[in-house]
Amino acid sequence: MIQYLRIRYKFFMMAALGVIAIVLMSLLAQNISKDGFKRLQDVFDDSKKVQHIQRDFIAPLFNLREITLALVTAPNNDYRREIKKDLIPLMQKLDASFSFLNDSEINLIWQNYKKLILLTDEYMQLGFEEGAFTNVNNSERKQFYILVSKLEQIQEVQLSNSSSTFKKAENNFYDKEQLIIAGAILVVCLTLIFGFLIARNIVFSIENVQTGLDQFFNLLGRKIDKDEKISISLKSRDEFGEMAKKINTNVEILRNNLKKDLHIIESATNVLDEIKKGNLSSRLKELASSDELNRLQHVMNEMLDNLNERIMLEINERTKQEQLLIQQSKLASMGNMIGNIAHQWRQPLSEVNAILMSIQAQKENNDLDDETFFKGFEECDTILAHMSNTISDFQNFFKPSKSKCKFSLQEACKSASFIIESSLKYNQIHYEMNFVQNSEVFGYPREFSQAILNILSNAKDILLERKIKNPYIKLTLLQGEKYALIKIQDNGGGIQGEIIDSIFEPYFTTKHASRGTGIGLYMSKIIIEANMQGYLNAKNTEEGALFIIKLSLEKEPDKK
Repeated sequence: MIQYLRIRYKFFMMAALGVIAIVLMSLLAQNISKDGFKRLQDVFDDSKKVQHIQRDFIAPLFNLREITLALVTAPNNDYRREIKKDLIPLMQKLDASFSFLNDSEINLIWQNYKKLILLTDEYMQLGFEEGAFTNVNNSERKQFYILVSKLEQIQEVQLSNSSSTFKKAENNFYDKEQLIIAGAILVVCLTLIFGFLIARNIVFSIENVQTGLDQFFNLLGRKIDKDEKISISLKSRDEFGEMAKKINTNVEILRNNLKKDLHIIESATNVLDEIKKGNLSSRLKELASSDELNRLQHVMNEMLDNLNERIMLEINERTKQEQLLIQQSKLASMGNMIGNIAHQWRQPLSEVNAILMSIQAQKENNDLDDETFFKGFEECDTILAHMSNTISDFQNFFKPSKSKCKFSLQEACKSASFIIESSLKYNQIHYEMNFVQNSEVFGYPREFSQAILNILSNAKDILLERKIKNPYIKLTLLQGEKYALIKIQDNGGGIQGEIIDSIFEPYFTTKHASRGTGIGLYMSKIIIEANMQGYLNAKNTEEGALFIIKLSLEKEPDKK
């Protein structure tokens, strides 16, 4: 029959049975409550001590260990300085905790471990990374686990005390089991009176809890907004009221954890977007509430660090190759410089020879007077001074610019032309410069002149190699509102179609190995585009090749 009754009637019958033992149960409950409270307080105190060891000693020690390892494995000094900002405060905090522990043995172990950490830091400051790595993975590691082991022993003692206290409470409970059974019978009788009211209250509470849980599950299923308020409102102070408060607290904790996880996911998406843009410095810094997302964060950061390291290695390797190319370009330029100096000196040497021959003839004919002798001497001195100035001009031309500066394109083109002009005249190549308007740009003037000289030299070699009739090279400087344009044109027949896209590649040349290295046009491309953020290209015209250089007139153009 009883199984057919509604829950409120069942509670009504229980309340009726509990009336009989209400007074006795009250006294017994008071006694049991006091004793149980004391036992529980003892268990709680022991648990707090265990938690204290974990929170104030073991967890910070593992954190300190992680920071020390990060200090050793950090890729550069900037990362190490950021890591050390957390190291010293954490050690000071642990100093205070160990001094409060009042255990001389553990305190001595901690001091030894701290000295090993400071030794690792000292090695890193001295640049002795191998010693720091060995110390942190041998002596420091052993001392760390000795210290943690001692702290765990203290934890075990506290847990043993807690277990012992709980056991005493359990034994006390069984000692009063008979009294509790009698009191339970009394409570059943009392429940008969109050059961109906209690049942109605419980049903109402269950419905409210169910509504709140439905809202929470909708939140987990993303059916409602994560910021929408979820709360179970119960005014009662019974178990259901406490349960509602706990559920509200846990729901809020879970909501915050969910927000954290969503934020981590959004941050990971932003980091991936930054990677697509070429920015590899972004990292996931915040921790999520779930271990899976934290592992994902660690894996992503580790992958980015490895990728960044590989890119830096590739950049360093390319830098070394470029330095080798620059050195080869300098050697090639020195060979061209010697040839150009020879052309510059050919006519002055002939003039000096003619003056000396004239003086010799007059001397042999006894027709040489002092005035003629000193006049010839002065003329030779003037010519030799001009030749010396020529050497100085060549030396200054090949010196690299120390830093970027504003310079005249017209003067830079003239400087390059001066180097090769005598060679062009000697080989009967007509050279023409047209400056519509002088332009000033921001960059490296001597390197720019070197790029112009490389293009002019390349044009000269083609004209001579192909034995062009009436050869010419024409350099034109134009200026617009935002850009300056330099055109270098020749009538050498142009560039073959199958190689025109390869002429700016390193070591590409159509000349014999003894006459060319294939790096002149490549270096010109690097100087114009990489160093001065300009543009260099070549195309064919009806008569020959046309090289076009485009440079920004702004003070310092944005890097591409």
